[in-house]
Amino acid sequence: MGTKVEITFGPDGSIQTEVFGEKGPGCQAKTKFLDDLFGEPATTRLKDSFYETDKTTITDGLPSGYCG
Repeated sequence: MGTKVEITFGPDGSIQTEVFGEKGPGCQAKTKFLDDLFGEPATTRLKDSFYETDKTTITDGLPSGYCG
């Protein structure tokens, strides 16, 4: 799955964005163009995926998180 940016325009003129398929702070880079166009967001909520990385840690010869 690739990265997807969902933009929702509210009836009051508000704009909400959500990034899917991106881990870490890269999601903020995906929506920077909107900040440049419309200004900095009033609030920012970071999803759990913001704190994840794409790095795989090898433990005893197996990627961590795998069973077997």
